[in-house]
Amino acid sequence: MGVEERLTLEATSAHTLIATEHVHRYKLAASVCDGARVLDLACGSGYGSRILRASAASVTGVDNDEATVRAAQASVGEEEDIEFITADAAEYLESPAASGFDAIVCFEGLEHVPDPGRVLTAMESLAKAGKKLVFSVPNSKAFHEENEFHVTDFGFEEAMAAFDRFDDSYALFQFMAEGSLIRTGDGSGDVDARIELSEHGEKEYANHFICFVNCRPDGVSDGRMQLTAAPAYNRYVINLERAMREMWQTNSRLGRDRIGVADSAGAAVLSRFSDMHLQLEQAEHRAGVFEAEVERIKAWYDAPRYHFVDRIRTILQATGIHGLLKKLLRR
Repeated sequence: MGVEERLTLEATSAHTLIATEHVHRYKLAASVCDGARVLDLACGSGYGSRILRASAASVTGVDNDEATVRAAQASVGEEEDIEFITADAAEYLESPAASGFDAIVCFEGLEHVPDPGRVLTAMESLAKAGKKLVFSVPNSKAFHEENEFHVTDFGFEEAMAAFDRFDDSYALFQFMAEGSLIRTGDGSGDVDARIELSEHGEKEYANHFICFVNCRPDGVSDGRMQLTAAPAYNRYVINLERAMREMWQTNSRLGRDRIGVADSAGAAVLSRFSDMHLQLEQAEHRAGVFEAEVERIKAWYDAPRYHFVDRIRTILQATGIHGLLKKLLRR
């Protein structure tokens, strides 16, 4: 399906929307993990563990995919003094090792585990022992997300039910946003970024739900947004659009030649690329049926039982009533 579930270190360094949303969550979690011993559960490639390590006393990343953990240890682990462990999320939270942390961060992990209730129960126990928790789930139900890697699809109600299990929980709602960048010709000068909110977004339709337990991030009241702004590659997009228009025109012409419609009709019928392909497929099907019918008719008239017609035609031509025979054959 083309779903990108595990972001690489390179992907999180790019100026993309998916990188911004993932990095933003980890930076928000890092603000409550200053000087703490942190467990990064479902750590993936370790990019988030690196962000947490900038302020935390120590970070341990845990993930159930052994290849991913080895890659994280070989890159982030060696550079940032972070330990990465291969383990099941529920089993690790239930083990004595979990009590050695001050904070547990788990972003986009609950939807992947076979039994999210078991993980939440273990997290409840740790929260009651005074551990800080920061975790999130995607709003899969609202957007009818089809993700082969998700075991559980969370929506607003399911997320709130999970958050309400904790005595001291604080919910935040993450939305995707757009921005505009105005810059000088030579790229000099500082960027003065200002956020203008015309809408605050309906919390039921947030892209992600984030829960803080036994802690709250500084500077957050009703919302906080981080905008990673980079100029869109407009020249590339314009050239791409031009190429697409040329392709549509060529395909429309080919479609008209194949189907046999007039220019004006072809422009209307084949205005969309997908419609054009459908018309071409239908035309090819009709052409195949027609060719098969021609072959059948040829075989029909070539059959021995129709040879007497030729003999009768010769006789009738001699009698001068050949025109009548042609009318009868046309019927």
